[in-house]
Parts: sequence; C-alpha cells; structure tokens
Amino acid sequence: MAIRQGFMIDASVPFDAGVDFAAEHGFDFVELNMEHPFFRDLDADRVRAATSDRGLDVVAHLPYRLDVGSPHEHVRDGACRQLEAAVDTAVACGAETGVFHATTTVSAEGWGADALRANIYESVRRVAAHAREAGVTAAVENVKRPYFDAGDFPDLFAETDADACLDTGHAHAMGHDGGDQAALIREHGDRIAHVHLNETRQPDRDEHLPLGHGVVDFASVARAMVETGWSGTCTHEIYSWHLDSRASSKAIFDGLLADARA
Repeated sequence: MAIRQGFMIDASVPFDAGVDFAAEHGFDFVELNMEHPFFRDLDADRVRAATSDRGLDVVAHLPYRLDVGSPHEHVRDGACRQLEAAVDTAVACGAETGVFHATTTVSAEGWGADALRANIYESVRRVAAHAREAGVTAAVENVKRPYFDAGDFPDLFAETDADACLDTGHAHAMGHDGGDQAALIREHGDRIAHVHLNETRQPDRDEHLPLGHGVVDFASVARAMVETGWSGTCTHEIYSWHLDSRASSKAIFDGLLADARA
C-alpha cells in the first residue's frame, strides 16, 4: 500500500522554496495550482528538473474557474479546450494526475439541473479521454455546489470513466462528515485516485486549515485507507503563508495512519 503525501504550491508558496521544503520534510510530491497567474512564469523544463532533482513527483491542479457545464456550447468547448491545454502542460511538467472541477456557474432553476449535469458529464468524458491519451489520470474534485459534491461520486463513476479527487473540506461543508468520507473510500476507493486533505471549524465552510485545527474526523478517513489497502496521493491543501503548517499537518496524518496500522 502506498499513500503518498504532498502539498499545494500556489501564489502563497514560492516555487523554489516550496520544492526545497517538500524534499526536506519527507513529502513525496508537490501539487501545482495552475489556476494562479504566477505559474505562467514557470516553464515545464524547470518544473521537471527541480522536482526530479529532489526526488519529488508532481500532481497538477488544472485551472478551475472554467464552466464545463455551461448550457452554451461554445463556452463548454472553450472550457474543455483550456483544460486539455492544461493537461498537456501538466504532462510536460511530469505530472501523473490532473485535478479539475466539474460544475457550472448558471442557475439550475433557469436551465434545469438534469440538463446541466448531462453537460458536466459530457465535458468530463472529453477531458478524461484527452488525459488518458496523454498518460495522465484525470481526477474530478467534489466542490461546494449543488451540481456536484462528494455525494455525486457514484453517479460520476457510473456516467464516466474518470477518477475522483475527494476534497475533505468541501465534502464536510456539503454535509458529508469524516464517517461519510470514509464510507466513500471503502466503497469506491478504487476510483478515488487523489485526496485533498484540509480542515475546517465551520459546518458549512471549507477553511483549508492544517489537520488538527478543525473538526473533520480524519481518524475514520485514515482507517478506511489502511483497512482497504487504498493507494493514492494526498495533498495537504492549506491556505497559509507558513510552510511549517504543511509539515505539522503531515505529521498528524502520519500519526493517524500509524494508529490505523497498529
């Protein structure tokens, strides 16, 4: 069983400092947030060399302010084209997984939830096919929107061949506590390729805190992973300028995994 841990590199984490910290503190990979403008200054060769030299793998969070479920065909097509281009960039950076959001910004009352969900799954199938041809795992992340949250993973798996990224904070904010998330891993772990680990103190908000600073039941999540032999990548997706918060979060999850194995 291989449960690999990393953390998100985005506008709050300088790239060079981030990969150095990851290597020095026992992380297995870094996840690149490709939504943020500063990543346009990073060339793929630099990313690949910097991570390879430090023994780090790469996961990519593809751009997420895109409307893949829009009722407007040209908007959907443009969103998918942008995601496909981002997949190609992720491949050049050496990424093994590309995480993306499958949702829309339009109102279900105006356009019909079933029609919008059909659009979402059509786009997911397209992006997943492109990723598969490129040699990357496409992982659809649950978000805080009515069209697609963690409770919709079974439908995603039935309608597409894409894998999933389980975001713990998003799931908790939509009413799926740690026990519910553990149940998803036990039942559908073979389709959950990636996990975003983050804490929250609020019942309806995701605060992206380090583990140990909120109320999510990560012990149940860790037990489900260990007891089912789950294998995949886990990103500590934390909103903080302090890199040490990533290391402390990892230490807590390491402890929970060790307890589950005992």
